Amino acid sequence: MKLSLSLLFSLSTLTANAGEISSVSDNSIAHSSCFCGRPDALAPIGIMGDHIHRQGDFMLSARSMFMRMEQNYIGSSTVTDLQAQQAGPFGVVPTKMDMQMHMIGAMYGLTENITLMAMINYVEMSMDHDFGPGLTGGSFRTTSSGWGDASLGAIMNLWNDQNSVFTCGLNLLLPTAEIEEADLIPPAGGIRRLPYPMQLGHGNWGMAPSLTYTEHLQSWSYGLQAKAQIFLDHNSEGYQLGDRFETSAWIAAPVSTNTAASLRLTYSNWENITGSDSQISILPVPTARENLRGGERIDLYAGLSYAFPQTRARLGLEVGKTLWQDLDGPQLGNDFTVQLGLQYSW
Repeated sequence: MKLSLSLLFSLSTLTANAGEISSVSDNSIAHSSCFCGRPDALAPIGIMGDHIHRQGDFMLSARSMFMRMEQNYIGSSTVTDLQAQQAGPFGVVPTKMDMQMHMIGAMYGLTENITLMAMINYVEMSMDHDFGPGLTGGSFRTTSSGWGDASLGAIMNLWNDQNSVFTCGLNLLLPTAEIEEADLIPPAGGIRRLPYPMQLGHGNWGMAPSLTYTEHLQSWSYGLQAKAQIFLDHNSEGYQLGDRFETSAWIAAPVSTNTAASLRLTYSNWENITGSDSQISILPVPTARENLRGGERIDLYAGLSYAFPQTRARLGLEVGKTLWQDLDGPQLGNDFTVQLGLQYSW
């Protein structure tokens, strides 16, 4: 968190002398009508639940996210695939994972200070592996795809003035995804249930609280968000994913009438799995070990937002690179993330 605030202060100093753009009213910041104003009126596209809507207003959003994971870590140090195998020892070692997530969201202004929201996602994943003594047995890939977990919740306006807004959010996480995905695993001799990272969701109920603060100055804006995913019980297969905590800090500034650029720094921390799925824990691969799923990392994102003229629509792009990670490993580290999203309000 200290690193996030330090970067925020440094970047705000660099933008303090940017060209002036007139301040916007409290309504245009706090509500979706800001689509018609400054292109930095909303948070970068990777931030969700940062604003509320006027009573009776709707918003639909569509986002697509791609994430690449590769290179095994033990702690904050990278290890070779052979070293990862010897750490178990394991018969199989993951070498790369790709994930695509397509998210559809909706928001509705219930009152001037409370906005309801819902989201569902579709997930596509693949993971490459090497296996055998000294990893000389060959390679194989497993895949899974399907509908992920859904969420329902609300955002409440706690406080706002002419240029700043402070909101809190609470989502209920719904176990709508399948957690019994299977595929061919040659070293295991056939079709087997896939390890935890390849399952489509968490499989149990949970809560996702958040706090968000944003402020708009004459020529730039900034924001802070803290959020968590807290799971309430073990799922039907006997395990519970570790809780996840995330803090983001960002700055943004218009670079033209309709376009804004942003930088965002995010710190994430997630815990190991408790309990186990007996059909997963027998697999000879690190991704099947419940005590090798926790970790923490810091990511830096660069983004662009485009507000379509005379509409309440926005197109956003963010590209992120992991700067540092410390993982309970061997565990695949995150490499980069790309997210593209379209929001439309009426």
